[in-house]
Amino acid sequence: MKQYQYEVIVVGAGHAGCEAALAAARMGAKTLL
Repeated sequence: MKQYQYEVIVVGAGHAGCEAALAAARMGAKTLL
């Protein structure tokens, strides 16, 4: 089984969740939405 490591996990894909995930990814964090 593959294992993945993320620095930021955003739960919820509404407007705020998408904006949070985008901001984290733009700052270089490995992000899971």
